[in-house]
Amino acid sequence: MTADHIQGISRSLIFLGLLLVGTVVASVVATFLSGVLFAGVVAMVPGGEMPTDNASWWQLHFQNLCSQALGFGGAVWLAIRLWDGTALQGLPGRPAGRNVSVLLLAILATVASGPLLMASYELNGLLIPEGGLMERLFKPLEEMIEAMTAFLASGEGMKRVVILLSVAGLPAIFEELSFRGVLQPLLIRATGSAFWGIALTAIVFSAIHFQFYGFLPRVLLGALFGWLAYRSGSLIPGMAAHFANNALAAVTLWVTGSMTDDILDLTPLVVIGGTAAMAACVYGVDRVIRQRPV
Repeated sequence: MTADHIQGISRSLIFLGLLLVGTVVASVVATFLSGVLFAGVVAMVPGGEMPTDNASWWQLHFQNLCSQALGFGGAVWLAIRLWDGTALQGLPGRPAGRNVSVLLLAILATVASGPLLMASYELNGLLIPEGGLMERLFKPLEEMIEAMTAFLASGEGMKRVVILLSVAGLPAIFEELSFRGVLQPLLIRATGSAFWGIALTAIVFSAIHFQFYGFLPRVLLGALFGWLAYRSGSLIPGMAAHFANNALAAVTLWVTGSMTDDILDLTPLVVIGGTAAMAACVYGVDRVIRQRPV
């Protein structure tokens, strides 16, 4: 094991610690400021009732802002301060990664991945035995987070602009900065392998969301975002793809009334067709970047 591998491992562990500390600090700050700004704090527990009032809607979006900016953004800022500005990679990154064709293909790849993600969601559910300990542990938390996310994404008129900025824009920026901008390069150094660096980052990315019924699809998404960052040398394509994925979930709620309903019937042909379309878009990204190597 080389010194570079050891440094990659140590910095990866340190950054994971920063993410955990940042998450706790963001939660405390959000709770305190919510009490000051909203004269009370929305309390949610697994199995409890979800809020439905307008004040709670705004408060939860404010807490999401704190979580993203202070939790993920704060961890990135501390990493940059600790490691002399070398921690964050890919922003803005190589010009090839900011090519309009690359950005459009990255978004199309994410949209086309929908049937594959839904199939992996179904498989994920089968891997958690019905009536077992894992279901008793994960199901109430999963239902609470799903209900909270649906509540956050509900709204009419100008509220939908806030929704897109909050549930799509903020994660696209701060989560990509954290996972693909800092953690992934460190894990690539730690493992000496782009494949394992991307895969491990995708696993951590999925696990930190604490939605284990959607663990597999989020790993696949994280791998796609990770490959886009690695191949393009820029975080911008992954940010665009991340935004598109979250925005599509919100639009699905507005159209169908649920963020998890399929717009199309999930048949093997649909899954194969969607996967093929995604692969074609990924191949297109690679071709464009090969033609624009700098």
